[in-house]
Amino acid sequence: MTATTPPPAAANQPVQPRPSGAPASGVGGALVLVGTRVALWLGVQLLLAGVLVVGGATPAGRALNDAAGWWMVYGALVDLGTLGVIGWLLRRDGRSYRHLLGPPAAGWQVALGALGVLAATVPAVAFGAEINKAFYGDATPPMLAVIDVPPLASIFSVLVVPLLAELAEPVAYLGVILPRLERRLRRSWLAAAIVVAVWAGEHAFYPLLTSHGSLDLGFAAYRAVSVLPFLATWTALWYALGRRLLPIMAARWVFNGGTAVALALGLVG
Repeated sequence: MTATTPPPAAANQPVQPRPSGAPASGVGGALVLVGTRVALWLGVQLLLAGVLVVGGATPAGRALNDAAGWWMVYGALVDLGTLGVIGWLLRRDGRSYRHLLGPPAAGWQVALGALGVLAATVPAVAFGAEINKAFYGDATPPMLAVIDVPPLASIFSVLVVPLLAELAEPVAYLGVILPRLERRLRRSWLAAAIVVAVWAGEHAFYPLLTSHGSLDLGFAAYRAVSVLPFLATWTALWYALGRRLLPIMAARWVFNGGTAVALALGLVG
């Protein structure tokens, strides 16, 4: 973004050997990070479902779906856990969180980049709408229709959760996991494809829903497929922006925060 910033390596070019002092390949750390997020999504929802059943708030057959109604709230715990793992990896490697965000850029450059990311995401929104229609027609997707929380929780989901999500999720996948895979595989395009697939696969685990007494695997498939155009777009833009994360984080915050506001105001569902 500046005249002195060297152009980023193309996504299909081999990755150069890591410089002296850079962290090791770190694929194990990447697996820990992904495993932590999946385990937290599952564990927190199951724990909440158990609390609802023990407290007599819901019957066992509905507990998982009732707990899923809080997924936009308890996602904060997942992101806090993610930040904890990122912090552990950074301490082990002797790096800072700022290092994960890519080369520095002025505020106006971040803002302009965020606008560009939002504009580039429009085709993904259109494609995602077609995916929604293919699975659920004109009905509200269950991940949004299931949300039912009190006003205070809605405020929390609007003001706090989107910020935590941007500090954790894209930093985990694009700032930590993707560079580590690049160093191991030596091919950025392959590492990026794996990251997008794994990132999309994570979405299948939140929230878990049941249908007719068993897990709704169709919904899990929908979750993974519906986010693919977004994740592929943001990953490509990470390369296009010189591996700078702040414009993507800012655009995602607007996008996800807007969804949370619409849900809190009852404009969706």
